[in-house]
Amino acid sequence: MTAEEVKELLKIYNDIPQMIAEEFATIRNCENEKNKITLPSVNLSGLPGGKGVPGDRTANTALTDQARYYEEEINNCYRRIAELREQKNWLSVALNQLDQTDRYILELAFMGDPKKRRRAYRRPPWKEIADKVDYSESQTRARATAAMFLLSDLSSQQVLYGMVR
Repeated sequence: MTAEEVKELLKIYNDIPQMIAEEFATIRNCENEKNKITLPSVNLSGLPGGKGVPGDRTANTALTDQARYYEEEINNCYRRIAELREQKNWLSVALNQLDQTDRYILELAFMGDPKKRRRAYRRPPWKEIADKVDYSESQTRARATAAMFLLSDLSSQQVLYGMVR
């Protein structure tokens, strides 16, 4: 994982629980819609029924494809949920390996206060972050950059789901 990818992950870290909840809502919606699909009865008379008759093979094929679409979407949602959980767990463990000051700098610069966050979070100026951690602006930037590279080096670690809450 590159430093830029780590930065993007830091930006969404506090939003991951909401993103997971949205994926579960999508799964529920897909299951409800899938359950509404009813396959028409098969025409057992052997006589041609014409277009649009409930025993039409084309209609059966079309409705079967719809159910398959919902199944694929549900599986994709579960994959995204697993990926989000893995990213959150990894980042939690990796952040705990940083110096407390470096972690605080990254939280201020990229993660923001979860209570004040909106979807479009704007990073505070480096001067403001430097004042809070009692470093110069250039030292604060250097520490943030070093911490980002350390996190990118730690990205090869694997964290199992359930290790961190």
